[in-house]
Amino acid sequence: MSRLSVALLVGAALVTAAGACYKDDSTGNHGKPMAKVLLTDAPFPYDSVASVNVYVVRIEASTGADTTGGGNWTVITEPRKSFNLLNLQQGSTAFVGEGELPAGQYHAIRMTIDTSQSSIVWNNGSKAAVNWQNWSGSNEEPLYALVEYPVNVPTEGAEIVIDFDVGRSFLYNFRGTNEFTLAPQLRAINSAATGSIAGTVTSDYTGQTRPIANANVTVCGGSSTCDPPYAYVVATGRTDAAGHYNVAFLRSGTYTVRFEQPDYPFLAPLTKADVQVRVGQTTSLSASLPQAGSGGAYIHISGPSSVGVGGRLYLYAAVGDSNGNPVYNAKVTWTSSDTTVAAFLSTTTQDSTAAVLEGRQAGVTTITASSGGLTDTHTVQVVALGPVATVTIVPDSATVMVGDSGVFLEAVQRDSAGNLITYPGVSFTTPDTLVLIMGPCGTCQGNRVWGRAPGAGTVYATSNNGIVGQAKITVH
Repeated sequence: MSRLSVALLVGAALVTAAGACYKDDSTGNHGKPMAKVLLTDAPFPYDSVASVNVYVVRIEASTGADTTGGGNWTVITEPRKSFNLLNLQQGSTAFVGEGELPAGQYHAIRMTIDTSQSSIVWNNGSKAAVNWQNWSGSNEEPLYALVEYPVNVPTEGAEIVIDFDVGRSFLYNFRGTNEFTLAPQLRAINSAATGSIAGTVTSDYTGQTRPIANANVTVCGGSSTCDPPYAYVVATGRTDAAGHYNVAFLRSGTYTVRFEQPDYPFLAPLTKADVQVRVGQTTSLSASLPQAGSGGAYIHISGPSSVGVGGRLYLYAAVGDSNGNPVYNAKVTWTSSDTTVAAFLSTTTQDSTAAVLEGRQAGVTTITASSGGLTDTHTVQVVALGPVATVTIVPDSATVMVGDSGVFLEAVQRDSAGNLITYPGVSFTTPDTLVLIMGPCGTCQGNRVWGRAPGAGTVYATSNNGIVGQAKITVH
């Protein structure tokens, strides 16, 4: 048996204890190894919020990837305690608890919260309206963490980090209802198997190099372009007032990192590929955001890339002259390629540098901004949120050869009425790691699977409320 400790992480924080297996010379009452749990979180994007309080009832683990039959869950810890996720940024974590857990590989981790004792508080002290999307029938709501790779708990114990990405989990006014909607984005990982990426985001667009505060840092898996809205997001971070960021608890491997400051449309995003992360090490990666247009005439759109049905988002366009100098109060015309998916509100001025887009139905539309013969495009996905009733993997069976390009699997989520659910994505896992190799994905709608050795294996796709679909893969 192992002693497992659990920590709660908020997005891109670095824990000093990470980098080695947790080891405790003492054992539990029954001589079982112990495990410790930590909690962390990604920097929350709303300056008007004072606290995001999540009351954690218990943390559980399961060796089975398919939990549709209830699963064989082992309780690691029951803290019954509230954690303010906004306190867990830029290097801070919270110790959730520790408990005995049999040594082995765990394919599912879930955190149960009490929504009646959880809250979001505005800066003025009043509580914000929150749609917890809790369909459990009680105040307790189970949240299933992404386990992209099985969490290995050795006999000497381990430290599991649960990364609670606040910025992507609590969506404000996503449906046009002036409330926060919980669409949980959690991932769980053994801290001993991870490294981190850290650096500074700056820009010299004024002629002097200055730090860029509140820049978004998005870490995407593998060779993903990291372009929204379909990027395979593994983790996110945000820069502080000095432009520093730290994205921690990343498995050893290759990533693509995207930097952007959507509040500054005159700055273009910057993407860096082939970023290597090694266990126990911090990869230094800094970025200087270029001026849009690279010194020439330009128009550049910035703003969110997704919105819920009925929700509204604000898009901004920066226009520059032939010398790259900003053109203020430029005339900009906005169009949507599919107004049945998303349309600009008739009450807004569409000949301006700002526009309001309303989501109409789930789908994708291309937004075009035009000014003086210049154009720029921006892809927006309108998404529907759960509860997910079914998950189907397409194809549900496939045959691959060792060494070939593998097969791409798509997870189709639907509600009880058969409507397509497009956000959040699913967690792809397989217990058959000796036969199959899963592509890096994070929470996404699809993932690639390769053959490692001849045999047969099963791939599972788990929604954020624990609904599972599966596909059978044969490797020759």
